[in-house]
Amino acid sequence: MRVILDVVLPFFAVISCGWAAFKVGAVDATTVRGLNAFVFWFALPALLVGKVAAAPVDRLLDPGFLIVYFGPALVIYFSILDYGRLVRREDTATAALRALAATFPNSGYMGIPLLLAAFGPEAALAAVLALLLDQFVSIPLTVALVEGGQGRGGFFTTLGRTLRGVLANPLVLAVAVGFVLALSGLELPGPIAGFTGFLAAAASPCALFALGTSLAAVPARGGVGEVLLVTAVRLLGHPLLVWLAASFVHPVPEPVLHGALLTAALPSAATVFVMAERAERFPASATIVLVTHAASLLTLSALLVLSTG
Repeated sequence: MRVILDVVLPFFAVISCGWAAFKVGAVDATTVRGLNAFVFWFALPALLVGKVAAAPVDRLLDPGFLIVYFGPALVIYFSILDYGRLVRREDTATAALRALAATFPNSGYMGIPLLLAAFGPEAALAAVLALLLDQFVSIPLTVALVEGGQGRGGFFTTLGRTLRGVLANPLVLAVAVGFVLALSGLELPGPIAGFTGFLAAAASPCALFALGTSLAAVPARGGVGEVLLVTAVRLLGHPLLVWLAASFVHPVPEPVLHGALLTAALPSAATVFVMAERAERFPASATIVLVTHAASLLTLSALLVLSTG
């Protein structure tokens, strides 16, 4: 119970502050955009550079995490994709967006701060690796399926264009810089290390507050059955498959398992809603983002209690 009081409640309290600030008008849409820009372009990249650079190289190249975390994610993605296309008889764009909602966790704004608070930098690498895998696999694949399904270009043409955009993502670039530093053994010069460390200290609280304001601005809509299905898969199905993979397919060290389980249990990222709005498909994405974040207060609390004994 202490882990809930010490980690989970303060964590969600900051998110609630952001949500309440937007609802009462203390911050407006312009402020939200500015805060998100600061987190996305400055604070989180600074945090990622430092954490990845200090990580053991074998953890950055750990195939065990790929097997126990991303293997189940791919199984869920293509199962939900086929469910939409074959069972519900939907267009490919809608089915792909539902699959992304079921597998794309909020690893940047929520996963990294939570794992840092609960287990420290080693476990937080799980959220960093998940962020990279989603940026290079899940998002480009979904964008290609959505754009191709709507006749906006060939699958591979769209995929290539999306991957080029991913390479310009500041979070991806920050991980790349940290990875180079970790492999080379080099350290950042003192003034630069001081600068990134100063920015990194603002990353977690600002990311959580920005997340709360963003959730307050998301309109709730979509069918109850649709929302419950994706929420159950996102918060329960993915971590269950991760546990089964780590137990029976490829055992991994405890810090890796803790990081993989909590990352798998994170709520759906707001990016899913943004992509769905742009494609004018899958309106339930808005409610799924809201419901998974609210319900994760319970599921993440339970998982943290189990993980810490």
